[in-house]
Formats: sequence, C-alpha cells, structure tokens
Amino acid sequence: MEQGAQSIYRTVAVLKAIAERDRYGSGMTEVATATGLTGPTVHRILRALVDVGFALQLEDRNYVLGPLVYDLGLTASSRFDLKGLTGNITTALAEQTGDTVFFSRVSGNDMVCVSRTSGSFPIKTLITDVGLRRPLGVGASGLAVLSALPVDECDAAIERNSALYEELGKTVAQVREEVDIARRAGHVIRDITALGARTISKPLRDKTGRPFGSFSVSSISQRMDGDHLAKCLELLHTAGRKIEEMVRVDYSSHV
Repeated sequence: MEQGAQSIYRTVAVLKAIAERDRYGSGMTEVATATGLTGPTVHRILRALVDVGFALQLEDRNYVLGPLVYDLGLTASSRFDLKGLTGNITTALAEQTGDTVFFSRVSGNDMVCVSRTSGSFPIKTLITDVGLRRPLGVGASGLAVLSALPVDECDAAIERNSALYEELGKTVAQVREEVDIARRAGHVIRDITALGARTISKPLRDKTGRPFGSFSVSSISQRMDGDHLAKCLELLHTAGRKIEEMVRVDYSSHV
C-alpha cells in the first residue's frame, strides 16, 4: 500500500473510532485501542483532524466529531437520505407493532443505526442509539446483512471483524452459526439476555440484490413471543419488501 493511501486509511479509522463514542467523547488511549494504531500516530492524526475541523477536543480532553463533519454531511444528505425515504414505513411499522423499530445501513465493515422509532407499548427497548456504529455480525442488524451476502463475501467480512468480536465477547464460530441460522430463516431472532429484550431483523436489498441495510423490531422478551412474534415477523417482512421496492426505484439515482 502506498504511504499516502495508508495515511488516509489510518485517518478514516480514527474518525470512525471517534464516531462510535461521539456522545461521550473518546480519549487518545481509547482511539489507539480501537484502531490498533500507536499512541504517537493517533496523537498526530487527532491534532490534524482538530486543525481542519473534523474533530473537537473537549474540556475533559476527550475527542468528538467536529463541525466540518456536520457540514459535509448536510451536503451529502440529499444523495443518501435513506432515513427520509423509509420514514413513513418505519413509523407505520412502529404503530402496527407497538414496539421499537430500527433502520440501519451498511457502512464499510459496520452497521450504523439511521433511525429509531418507538411504538405505543409502554416498556421501551432502546437497544441502540441513532448514529451508533457496530461491526457487522454484532447485533441483529449486522447478522441480517451478513446472511444476505454471498458466502465468500460473508466469510471475508467475518474475518475482517474477528478481532472486534473477541473484544466484545463473541467468537467467529458463534457469528458463523448465527449467520447460518439467519440465512435459512430469512431473518434474525436474537435475544439480549442482559436487557430482557428480543430483536427480530430482516436484511434489505437494493435493485442488484445486495444488502444495503436492515429493518429491526425490538421488544421485551415476554412480549416478543408466540402470536405477537409471528405478527411482527409478518409485518417486518411486508415493510421490508416495501422499502426494497422504493429503493429499486429511487435509491440508485442517489448513489
């Protein structure tokens, strides 16, 4: 890899690491751990990002995304406004199920939560935040996307994220098993024991058949069972097909 390209990849890795903890801010050591880069390299990149407005250093010396990221995002939003494209369907699904609905999109080797819409059921399962990045294979949304990839691409994505799985207490074998189950079912059903929650997720494909995101519904485990689970799965697949039809018509002209 050329030196210039390597520097760009390292800088992007640092930006992603900051974005993952943007609500709280990230210290230099945390960024170094997340990226695998040395402390001096991270320090040099962070200072450059602050200088150009891609990052800010807070009073507690943690780093967050800077104003230029927001400005560039506004410029690109009309081209990649999947949230606007799917908003009505997301709202309708939350109303029909009464539960929390998540729309997430693929971003490199990660999934990013684009929107979270709560239904009327009083106990909310807010299992992730808008803007949060998680590696493909971690969480129902990422497993759903992996299950929709060709086997060789799925295997490659799992290998790329293998070190991150270990940090999060998962193994490659576990991820492969969960993906195989999802591939056979056409969707993911995943329990989050620590939160007493259950999430179902369906991959979303563009007009070429490639997964670009996922649609998920989450509720407490006692509720997401039996007839309600069956109802939510049916509604989820119906809503997913509607989004895929819209993307086949509109999304290709925005990328």
